[in-house]
Amino acid sequence: MNRRLLAALAFVLVAGSAGCTGVFGTDVGDPEALSADADYEYDTEYDANIAIDRNEYTAVYNVSAKVTGGEGTMQLWRTNRLTVEQPLEISALQFRYPNGTIVRYVDGEAVRIAGDGTEEPTDSLAVDNTRRRTVVELPAEEGQLAFTAPKSGKQLTVYTPVHGSYDVALPPETDAALPLLSRVQPSNDDRQRVDDRVHLRWDSVETSVVVVRWYLDRDLWLFGGLAAIAGLIGVVGAAYYYRQIRSATERRESEGFDIGESGDDEGPPPGMR
Repeated sequence: MNRRLLAALAFVLVAGSAGCTGVFGTDVGDPEALSADADYEYDTEYDANIAIDRNEYTAVYNVSAKVTGGEGTMQLWRTNRLTVEQPLEISALQFRYPNGTIVRYVDGEAVRIAGDGTEEPTDSLAVDNTRRRTVVELPAEEGQLAFTAPKSGKQLTVYTPVHGSYDVALPPETDAALPLLSRVQPSNDDRQRVDDRVHLRWDSVETSVVVVRWYLDRDLWLFGGLAAIAGLIGVVGAAYYYRQIRSATERRESEGFDIGESGDDEGPPPGMR
């Protein structure tokens, strides 16, 4: 192995051990991504409000219920297929004070936006990351932290940064009611359909992870159709075998091989009578 290849491998290993997200993933503290626009449901009674869409989900957390991070911070993460923790890639970061004042990123800089729309620069909201965690510096210990994060497939796994009540809105025209096609962990306490979305709700989540796997409404029709076809094939097969058995019995009787229920002939063979 030549020296250049060895040097390249050494660089990758050193960068990985140092938590260099430029090599192993998107920079979670990218100012452009943090400055993206998003609409969040702040008027909620839940400690966590999560809305899932096709390629991403939005989350609004009550920071006074946080269980990750230290004083003034919240930690966010996900895991890869090997269950190794990695920083959660977030965008459209915002913080809302109880009085309605918003702190968000604009053109790569954190600004405080008052109720009258005036803006002033601030460094109270910042994002850093370690090799395994995204660390958000919070402007206050009371308020709501909101962000957008990517997702793929029909399952969302959230490592819960807050404990308490949860509301998870599934993507439009999907559901998670049939166990064979879905999974909800821990089991939800309530579910409601609001417009074209199903909302799964928990009174109190104390676990470290919430997992939701769903299916499209049309998948249920497809599954039902396949089950009906399988049932019809089973009925037709049973009828066919019944007719075969019945036919064999009648043929046996017609050829003089009819045996009584006791298993003995009615009398001695014809030559012995």
